[in-house]
Amino acid sequence: MPHDISPQKSTEIRVLLVDDDPDSAEDTAQLLLRMDSQQRIEYKTVELLADALKEIAQSHYDLILLDTGLADMPSPSAIRSLRDAFSCAPIIATQKYEDTELATMWMGEGADECLFMGVVDERVLNRVVQFAIKRYHTYSKLHQQSRTHHILNKLLSLSLQEMPFERLLEECLEVILSAPLTDMMHQGAIFVAENGSRQLKMLAHSNLDPQIVELCETIEFGQCLCGCAAESGEVQFADCVDDRHENRVVGMQPHGHYNVPIISKDHVLGVLALYLKEGHIRSQDEESFLRGVADTLAGIIERARTSNQLALAHEQNSRLLSSLTSILIGVDNRGCISHWNEQAAQTFGVVAEQVLGEPVANAPIGWDWSQAVNSILTSLGSEKQADRFEVRCKPMSGTNRLLSVCATPFIDESDDSNGFLLIADDVTEQKQLESEMQQMQKLQSIGQLAAGIAHEINTPIQYVGDNIRFLREAFEDIAEIINDEHEVVDTARSGSVPKELLSRLDDKIEEVDLEYLQEEVPKSIQQTLDGVDRVATIVRAMKEFSHPGSEEKTLTDINKAVDSTVTVARNVWKYHSEMQLELDPSLPQVRCIPGPINEVILNIIVNAAHAITDRMGDSGNMGLIKITTGREDNWVAIRIADSGTGIPEGAREHVFDPFFTTKDVGKGTGQGLSLSHKIIVDQHDGELSFETEMGVGTTFIIRLPLEG
Repeated sequence: MPHDISPQKSTEIRVLLVDDDPDSAEDTAQLLLRMDSQQRIEYKTVELLADALKEIAQSHYDLILLDTGLADMPSPSAIRSLRDAFSCAPIIATQKYEDTELATMWMGEGADECLFMGVVDERVLNRVVQFAIKRYHTYSKLHQQSRTHHILNKLLSLSLQEMPFERLLEECLEVILSAPLTDMMHQGAIFVAENGSRQLKMLAHSNLDPQIVELCETIEFGQCLCGCAAESGEVQFADCVDDRHENRVVGMQPHGHYNVPIISKDHVLGVLALYLKEGHIRSQDEESFLRGVADTLAGIIERARTSNQLALAHEQNSRLLSSLTSILIGVDNRGCISHWNEQAAQTFGVVAEQVLGEPVANAPIGWDWSQAVNSILTSLGSEKQADRFEVRCKPMSGTNRLLSVCATPFIDESDDSNGFLLIADDVTEQKQLESEMQQMQKLQSIGQLAAGIAHEINTPIQYVGDNIRFLREAFEDIAEIINDEHEVVDTARSGSVPKELLSRLDDKIEEVDLEYLQEEVPKSIQQTLDGVDRVATIVRAMKEFSHPGSEEKTLTDINKAVDSTVTVARNVWKYHSEMQLELDPSLPQVRCIPGPINEVILNIIVNAAHAITDRMGDSGNMGLIKITTGREDNWVAIRIADSGTGIPEGAREHVFDPFFTTKDVGKGTGQGLSLSHKIIVDQHDGELSFETEMGVGTTFIIRLPLEG
């Protein structure tokens, strides 16, 4: 706190020399002592600005002579801290060499004068010092009056604030100790008399010796100076530690006292004790000011006692309600908030003071008010008061939450409704966990893709079966020809071959069309192999997608992950979209968890297919899904672009929020992209973003960090 001072007695001038050059400081001191002044000069020398700040916080000075070349004053602006602490008292900057531009800067930052010590003699110094002190006395008197009114107003302002009683007294004591009283030390205490007792309890203190705090914790009326003030009802003054100080400790700092009784309606409510420097002269003006302060404290104490019982009951109720883990919002019969517990403050990021007394419709709860009001009215009108409804909300934290809410009416003695109580529980994590478990089960079994996979496998299998049946029939025909040829060969070995046998062989060859078989059988074999390869590719993609292996991060071929996911999801996109892959063959492997990455790619491909379907409808036109991979600095980027409808502007900031979906009820959980965001950002320290344009399409961008 800035140290404000009042003029010292006119018999002496106290000067603080701030100079880290001992010779220069001594020269300045000699000039001071040689001044032709009617007042005695006392001075003290310190070397640094920091030392000066400590010194003026503890002792009174009429003037500061400050050398501008101090080690801890790199620029003229450093003088501001000294000016803030020294209030309106004079500060004279000194320079060893004449520099008018620098002098102007010092005076602009807070110095009253700037002297070039190389040309200053005792007469010039005397004139400057006397003028500065005279001006200071005038300013100080005005300042003291202003501060006195300011302190009384500050105490009145504090009395209107709601805070614990002891804390209120501590705040008041700090204000009082800032008063512009000559020689008042920043030490003191406020004692309060218990109701019906003759004891003073120390409820507030500042900068007191811990031994004194312990010794003076309780003081009887008539004991020591504070007890005497309470007993007599008169101000007790001491300019030193005299015989009236019954409570003493070894090594006690020399000091004096003002002990001012705090009285209301002839009853002593307490005592204000202020420490003074030893030898301080008693002042009627000071006592009048302190009596005014004591009267203000009396009003504060009485007000606190009047409301103490009510505050205690309120505190107990508030503590009970705050301990509940449910959100409690009380609404009176005017529709205004009458209660807002700690759990509500934590959930919505708004403290009770900001909403109490305000219409509940204006509360920053962040839910759909039309839905909430309808549900509240339905709940209040229900015979089952425990009926609950669920509503999404978005607190000031910006994250969507799901609340389970119950509305209970307040019924007075005449069975009339006097408002209602909203009891809400945050079930976001519970619902999200349930949804995640369902999503995991679906992804593990790839149930939503099973029919498509079966269809994709069935086509090549049927093709393979048809070719094999053709090969079987062809083989049977060829086998008959081979048997006839064996008979012809055996007959030829024994002699001539009958024409009938050769004719029959020719007929058989013509019947089975051997040339056709020779041409088609190789084709059929190749087509069968192609079908088998297609089935193997689908099965391999299914295996890679649904059984990715390690649950730890491993080096993964992102291109392969994209290719297998596209294959698995083919039945989702093939009816309305064409798929275009531009996969960078030089793409480095990424350390990631393969299974969740596959899930993210699948979620985005499915969303892309749905967006294209919504746009194309039953027109028969085909959209385009384009997937590209590539390296971007220290990232591997996967871009999945679709030619769908685009994302509406109002929905863009909620795309990754839990439970948010633009799909019809029953067609989307609002969890796919939320889970994808968690997987990429939280699990892999990556980035998931999107670019969209209505009527053109959307591109989701996945970035995964590369090691090193």
